[in-house]
Amino acid sequence: MKRVVRITVIVLVLAVVASAVIMYVRFQGGLPSSERPLVTVEDQIVVGETDLTVTVSATGAITPAEQLSVTFDFSAPVREILVTEGQVVKAGDVLARLDAPDLENTLATAQLGLTAQQSSYDALTRPARDVDIAVAEAAVTAAQAQAASASLGADSEQIEIARLQAELSRNQLWQAQLQRDLPAAAAQQAADQAGALGFSVSVPQTNPADNVTSAITQAQNGVALADINATGVQNTPADVGALASANAQLVAAQNQLDLLINGPTDLQLQIAQTQLQIAALAVQQAENTLAKAVLIAPIDGVIAKNNLVVGEVPPQSAAMSIIDSSSYYVDVAVDETDIVSVAVGQSVSLRLDALPDVKISAKVTRVALIPVRVGQLVTYTVRVTLDPTDAPIRVGMTTTATIVINQLSDVIAIPNRFIRIDSVSQQAYVTIQESPTQFKEIPVTLGVRNDSQSEITSGLAVDQTVVLVPRESFNPIDN
Repeated sequence: MKRVVRITVIVLVLAVVASAVIMYVRFQGGLPSSERPLVTVEDQIVVGETDLTVTVSATGAITPAEQLSVTFDFSAPVREILVTEGQVVKAGDVLARLDAPDLENTLATAQLGLTAQQSSYDALTRPARDVDIAVAEAAVTAAQAQAASASLGADSEQIEIARLQAELSRNQLWQAQLQRDLPAAAAQQAADQAGALGFSVSVPQTNPADNVTSAITQAQNGVALADINATGVQNTPADVGALASANAQLVAAQNQLDLLINGPTDLQLQIAQTQLQIAALAVQQAENTLAKAVLIAPIDGVIAKNNLVVGEVPPQSAAMSIIDSSSYYVDVAVDETDIVSVAVGQSVSLRLDALPDVKISAKVTRVALIPVRVGQLVTYTVRVTLDPTDAPIRVGMTTTATIVINQLSDVIAIPNRFIRIDSVSQQAYVTIQESPTQFKEIPVTLGVRNDSQSEITSGLAVDQTVVLVPRESFNPIDN
């Protein structure tokens, strides 16, 4: 019973409301337009064609396109540092040097060796001069004479000298014997003279062989040695060592003469070229080794960090850090709902927090295929590369990147505040002014949109007036 009563009450209420609405509409339509309630217009625009730019914005930090850490390949105290932090350098500039005198001496020695080898090669390959040939011929003649002399053994002069030395030794022995026998001979002579006068004198008789003095013994030994030497000189064969040396000198002299007259053989030329190449490689190796003690800038850029101290051994990590100041990029995170509209090559406008009055142009150069997930948030990394600029930008500055994903020309577009979206049907509506006192809400079709404007693809025409009115002051049923 209660349910029937409740239904009856609801029906009656609805009927009363419907009657009130009908009466209100009839009352409004029956009044002259001058007596109808006025509609408050907050804003209005006249529809026209304009350009519409659709963008996606994201934030990131300025990053250099290339940032390198350089270090030495050789360990030694730092001799000199040629740059300072913040200094602009070119690729190939010397940044610092180590104290490596041993490596420098090795290079100097290798260079001297190369110079000497080059001189030898030049002497081998250049045409022979007449004076060079004459000198070589004289050297051959001298070597031949020396070899002949070494092959004959002792000459007549050496034999005569040995014989005279033997005769001299015998004379010395005779003198020693004479000195020994002189007293006995003198005594015998005196005895003989006394006997002639009638006196009888007795002289003891001695055997000379029994009176051998040390001087006689020494003289006898000298005779024996002199005889042996004389015999040896007479029987001396050719000097094998001297002969071999003389023959070697003769061969070398003859080869040099042949070389000057006939030029080098293919083998000699090849050997000389090989030796020259070895000397050149030695210089190159010494230069490469010495280069390890020199720090060179690998790119054009700016010295961002210097970790070197003169007199101290460089750290094993980075000696210096160099950034490429000619090119920067920004990596920004774009939401998954917007990433489908972002593509490589799109124009980008950058605004830096540190430089609010500076606008820098850029382009999209990379769009990630793999997302970054942080909780329920899904984003894709988009790399934006800056165009060349004179702005005083620095690494790490925060910037907002506005990516232009669509740019239309001569389209009908109105501000978003003039558009109403029905929450149930998602239909878009705008209110147009048909006369000073008549307004009408009409459906429209939306195209692309940005943060402030939307494209109207159908429903509106150029020169129509679109108004913004409070909902409570506008009766959409009124025609």
